[in-house]
Amino acid sequence: MKDSVHLRAVRSSDIAQLATIMFDTWYAQDSQEATAQQRELLHSMALFDVAHYCETSTHAMVAVDDDPHIPDMDILGVAMWRNDTDWEQGINQKDVVSNDLNAIVKLRSSSAQFNLMMEEFEADAARTLELAEAAAQSSGAELRLFMIAQHARGLGVGKRLLGSAESSMRLSGAQRYYLYTDSECDYSFYDHRGMTRATQALQVPGPGGKIVDKYIYMQNL
Repeated sequence: MKDSVHLRAVRSSDIAQLATIMFDTWYAQDSQEATAQQRELLHSMALFDVAHYCETSTHAMVAVDDDPHIPDMDILGVAMWRNDTDWEQGINQKDVVSNDLNAIVKLRSSSAQFNLMMEEFEADAARTLELAEAAAQSSGAELRLFMIAQHARGLGVGKRLLGSAESSMRLSGAQRYYLYTDSECDYSFYDHRGMTRATQALQVPGPGGKIVDKYIYMQNL
């Protein structure tokens, strides 16, 4: 990995770039046949995803490349996680994304189509919570978001981010953690790291009603 790459806490100024990475990773394919208005709403959903994961995490960290030859600081990846003991003490990242969440609330009240997308998200989130219930009860932490920019994959960024998150989880007293993923993601990364696939639900509705395979992974610390 380049010497110019380092990890730091997520800042409010990072959210727009993280939303772009989110869109490129999970929404770009859906937008190919969408209208301009629909693409704009999908970008807003990507922004909401990032803001939602951030506000429900106790820690959020990005890997950045501050090479002076790059015009703008390049975010290579992000990890957001919740340590249960920290959450119980009121630690969270809500202040980082407060402006973004307010913008989402306003858009939801003014756009029936966006409100429908949000309702589909909430329905899917409820299904995921049910799937993860047993893992959540036996874990002391959750990896909420783990995302690597396409151009940074295979460079060791994910390993470094995950290692930092796991160190934080250990310090909080957690003995294991869990995460949710599905067939829209590169879940082979977790298999490669030797994580345990604790629960799965195959060919079930996912975000937007798309049929996916859902997985809950667990890892001892």
